Amino acid sequence: FPHIEAGVLLEIARHEFKPSDLSKLDSKYRDRNARSVLEFDAGVGGFTLREPSAKDYPSFHSLFAPLMTYFNVLMMFAASSGSIAAVCQVANGSMAYMSQLEQFHEDYQWSAVLAYHMDFHYKRRSCMTDGDYSGWDSIDSGLQAKHLI
Repeated sequence: FPHIEAGVLLEIARHEFKPSDLSKLDSKYRDRNARSVLEFDAGVGGFTLREPSAKDYPSFHSLFAPLMTYFNVLMMFAASSGSIAAVCQVANGSMAYMSQLEQFHEDYQWSAVLAYHMDFHYKRRSCMTDGDYSGWDSIDSGLQAKHLI
């Protein structure tokens, strides 16, 4: 992955990569998103960081490419562990998750789907730290109720 900085690769391997940083995995969106997350706040009289929004990822397509890159990197690190089960969980789970995100995109407002993804990805990080890659292929009903219904 020559177009990805080594530090970003390490964050993915350690499951410390934030879903809000997905733009770092796609040069098409990387520069634009880095600027748009800093926002002028007249109330504090300066710039503040804000959570990514539909402004940063305006469509499913803008999220698709960097998220697929994330899953490819994750799969390579899982493969380097020697665990075929982990590789299969990442491969099958990522395809199921992308399919589910696409369905959500068709059924709900994009900003709600994006909020679901951000929270879901954060939860997966925690599980993957414990060696559990299986959660990518299931819908989180709690997050679905919170963001989509």
